[in-house]
Amino acid sequence: MTRLVRGVVAGVAAALVAVTALAPPARASTSSGAPQPERPDRLLLLSLPGVTWADLQDHDLPNLERLLADSAVADLAPRAVTMRPTPGEAYLTISAGSRSTSEEDVDGQELATDDESAGSTAGDIFHRRTGTEPDGDYVALAWPTLLRVNKREPYDAVLGLLGSRLQDADRGVAAIGNADGTDSIGPSYERQVGLAGVTKEGVIAAGDLSGHLIVDDPSSPYGRRLDPDAVTDAFRRAWRAPAGKDGGLVVVEASDLARTMRYRDRVEKARYADLWDESLAATDELVGRLLQEVDLDRDAVLVVAPYNLPRDRDLMVVGLHTPTVQSGYLKSASTQRSGFLTLVDIAPTVLDRLGVTRPVDMEGRPAELVTSGDSYERRVDRLVTLNRASRFREHTLFPTTMVAVLLLAVVCAAAAVVLARGAGPGWRRAVTWLALVDVAILPLSYLARFFPLEDWGYAFYWGFVITGSVVVATLAMVGAARLGRPRVALVAVLILVLGVLVADVMTGSHLSLSAAFGYSPTGNSRLYGISNYSFGQVAAAACLLAAFVAACRPESRNRLLALALMGATLVVIGMPLWGSDVGGIIAFTPTILVFGALLWGWRISLRHLLIGGVVTVAAVTAFGFADLARPPEERAHLGRLFERIGDEGLRPLTDVMERKFLANLEVSTSSFWVAAIPIAVAFWVFLARYPGRPLDGVLARNTTLRAGLAAAVTAAVVGSLVNDSGLIVGGVTLLVVAVALVFLSLEPSPSREPQSASTPEPELASEAA
Repeated sequence: MTRLVRGVVAGVAAALVAVTALAPPARASTSSGAPQPERPDRLLLLSLPGVTWADLQDHDLPNLERLLADSAVADLAPRAVTMRPTPGEAYLTISAGSRSTSEEDVDGQELATDDESAGSTAGDIFHRRTGTEPDGDYVALAWPTLLRVNKREPYDAVLGLLGSRLQDADRGVAAIGNADGTDSIGPSYERQVGLAGVTKEGVIAAGDLSGHLIVDDPSSPYGRRLDPDAVTDAFRRAWRAPAGKDGGLVVVEASDLARTMRYRDRVEKARYADLWDESLAATDELVGRLLQEVDLDRDAVLVVAPYNLPRDRDLMVVGLHTPTVQSGYLKSASTQRSGFLTLVDIAPTVLDRLGVTRPVDMEGRPAELVTSGDSYERRVDRLVTLNRASRFREHTLFPTTMVAVLLLAVVCAAAAVVLARGAGPGWRRAVTWLALVDVAILPLSYLARFFPLEDWGYAFYWGFVITGSVVVATLAMVGAARLGRPRVALVAVLILVLGVLVADVMTGSHLSLSAAFGYSPTGNSRLYGISNYSFGQVAAAACLLAAFVAACRPESRNRLLALALMGATLVVIGMPLWGSDVGGIIAFTPTILVFGALLWGWRISLRHLLIGGVVTVAAVTAFGFADLARPPEERAHLGRLFERIGDEGLRPLTDVMERKFLANLEVSTSSFWVAAIPIAVAFWVFLARYPGRPLDGVLARNTTLRAGLAAAVTAAVVGSLVNDSGLIVGGVTLLVVAVALVFLSLEPSPSREPQSASTPEPELASEAA
C-alpha cells in the first residue's frame, strides 16, 4: 500500500479518535433546558382516534387549531406490542405506560356494574371472574383475559398502572366515550376508551361509557353518533367531581371518529371521505364545548390520537397545553428527538403534569418541551413532512434492499465466471467496478436524505442513489488507476461507508432518520444512534479498513493504529451522547478482541473466549454507567435499562433479551437481507475451494486480511444473535465483506516493470507455494 493510502486511512483513524474525545453532544441544541412549569390540578386527556396532522392541515377545525396553536406538539408513533395497535391495545398501552396487547373480540366490554346480561349484573359477572368486588362505576369484563394475554409478552406491562397510581396519589380518574355500533344482529361493545382509566383491578372508577352518550342517526356510520349535549354533561360532572376534589384525570374519546374508522370497509372511498369530514367537524364542535368547561389558565389538556386504521402507518397527533407550556415541540427520553413521542410516553406525561411520581414499571418517559419560534402553521407543516418522510422510507426499504442484494448476486456470479475462465483485465475491471457500485449504494441511500425526498419523489431518489453510486465507483477506479494502486478504489469506498455513518451519528443521526437503512418513526422503537442496518456497514468497513492499516509498515505502529480505529468505532457505537447501541457494544467488543488476537498471531482458546466475555460485560457496564450519570431526561435506552435494573433487579434485562430474541426470529424469516448471507457464503466457499484456491492468493497478498475477515464474521454472527433485527445484521455485514473479496480476488497487480514470461502471477506463485 502506498504512502498515500496509508496516510488517508491513518488520518481517518486519528480523526475518529480525536472526534470521539472532543465532539459535543449531538442533541444538546434541541433541548430547551426550560424550568419545570407549575403543576396543574386537573388534566383533560382528549382522544382523537385516527387524526393525523394532515387532517389538521386539510380541514377547518377552529377549536382544535386554537388549542394546538398554543401547545407543544409532536408526531406520535402509536406503537404498542405491534406497530399498528387496535383500540384496546392503544388504550391499555396508555394505562400501563408500557407496550401492551389485547384481545380484540372482548376488550370493548367495559360495562356499568348494574348493567344486566343473562340474568346477572356486570358487577356480579366481574366478581365471579376476578374474585374482586368492584368499587367503581364500570368494570372491564374481559380483565382476566387481558391480563393473561399480556403475561405472554416480554414487556412486563402492568395494566391499569396509570389509574391506580393516580388513585394512590388521591387523584380522581374518569373515562367518557362510547364507540358502539354494528350493522349485524346482536349488541356491540366498543368502549375501549375505558381501559385508559382502568385500575390494576380492572375497575373504571368514574365517568360515562353508557349508551346514553349516543343517539340514532341514519346518516352516520352504523346509524349512531355521539350526543354532544350528553357528552358535555358527563364531562362537566366528571370534571367538577372526581377530578375537582384533589385534581386528577378525565379521558374523553371523540368516539364518532372511532366509529367512522370501523365503517371504512363498508363504503366506497369517496363516501368514507365524506363521513370522515363530518366526524372531524362534529369532533371539533365537541372540543369547543369541552374547552368551555376547562380553565386553560389553570388546567392542562393533552390531545392524543392513540391509534389509526390497521392498514395505515401514519404518525398521529399529540399536543400538550398547560398554563406555562409555550408553543413549541415535544420530545422524550424515549425518542431523543424534537417533534416525536411514542404511545408509552403518554401515561408518564400525565403523571408528570399532575406532579405524581412515575412508577419504575412504566417503560415510557414524560414529554419535554423544546421551545421554538415556529408559527403553528410551520410546526404543523414540519410534522406532516416528517410523517411523509417516514412513509417514504417504508416504501424504499425493500426495493433498496432488493437492488443491493440482487446486484451482489450478479457481482459474485460474474466474479466466479471471470476467475474460472481467466478473463482479461477489461472484464476484471468491469466486475470490480460493479462491486464498488453495489457497496456505494449503502452510503448513498443515507446521503439522499439531504434532499426532501418525500416532495421530489421516488424517481429522484433512485436517480440520486444509482447515479451517485456509479459516480463514486467511477471516481474511485479512475483515481486508483492514476495512482497505479487499484486497491485505493476499495479503500476509498469503504471510507465513505464508514465515514458517512460515523459523521451522521455524531451530529444527531439526521440522515439516518427515515433513510432506507436508518430509522423509521412508524416502525422502530429507537430513533437515534447506530441502527442495526448501520451497524452491519460500520462493523464490516471498520474491520476491513483496520486490516489494511495494519498491513502498512512499520507493522508494530500500524497494528496499534488499526486497533485504535476499531476502538474509536466502538466508542461511536457505544457513547451515550450518540445513542449507545447496546447490541452493537456486545457484538463489536469481541470483534475487536478477535481482530487483535489474530493480528498478533495468537491462537484463540477457551480461556480467551472467557476473557472476551468478561471484557464485553465490562464494556457494556462502562457505557451503561456513563449513560446513567447523565440527567434522566437525556439518558439513552442503555442508561434507562440500568436505571430499571437498579430498581427492579435483573428482570428488565431478561425481558429485553427475550424480546430481542423473539423479534430476532420474526425478522430473520421475513427480510430480503437474509438472502445476502448464502450468496456471500457461497462466493467465499468458491474462493476457498475452486481449483487454484483464489482465496489463498488473496490472503497471501494481504497478510493481515485474515484478521479483518474473521473480525467481520464475528460482528456478523454476534450482531445477528444479539440485535432484534436478527440476520439482517449478518446480511448487511457479509454484503460488504463479499464485495471486498470480489474486488481483492480480481485486483490487478500494481503498476510496475513487466514480468518475464517465466515469472508466475501472484496467484500461481501462491499455488506453487
